[in-house]
Amino acid sequence: MNETLAQIGIHHPALRERALTIGERLEVLKDYPTPPNCTSPFAPTWITEMVARQG
Repeated sequence: MNETLAQIGIHHPALRERALTIGERLEVLKDYPTPPNCTSPFAPTWITEMVARQG
């Protein structure tokens, strides 16, 4: 479910804000330990980072 939410937020700009809101509300993997220089699997962080990389 978390990956699906992230993919929707990354690839569908019209649904991005809603995906970020849902991710914040669910907090799935929010406290997941993430090594330095890696992207967190927390959907709002993941979406934001991947969209920024798309430029």
